[in-house]
Amino acid sequence: MGKSYNVVFNSEMSTLTTVGETFNIDWGFLPNTAYKVSFCFNSTIATLTNGIIASIFLDIGQGRTTKMACNNSSTAVGYRNNYLGTLFYSGTGASNYLYADMHTNAPIYLEGRPTNNTVFIQIHTNSIDQITNYTPNPGAYILTINFEEC
Repeated sequence: MGKSYNVVFNSEMSTLTTVGETFNIDWGFLPNTAYKVSFCFNSTIATLTNGIIASIFLDIGQGRTTKMACNNSSTAVGYRNNYLGTLFYSGTGASNYLYADMHTNAPIYLEGRPTNNTVFIQIHTNSIDQITNYTPNPGAYILTINFEEC
């Protein structure tokens, strides 16, 4: 096990609390080495009116190592880059939330530290195009990404 670094994305510190938010970060504090990446996520309590699985996407350099496949050859989207993992819902109706812990998704691997200083985090439904915003809005959230040196 190598040295570990945590990066916290708090939607309350962004410009909006929506399913698509932009964060600015200088990745220079991370050594430029390979990383095993895992994450945890918690949203505020919201009224979730559906039982649809949510997927979270952001570009931290995993494009070469993580692809989302599609079994429908008629769709224009054969795969989707920037997949981080799945968010689970605690139930439907009032007083529920989206979450993932460090063990609910397989880790991803990066060949080096991220290089894009603007990170756009998207939460989408598990639809065929993988670009449909998750509704209803899950509200404020905290996404913690763990970078473990390989």
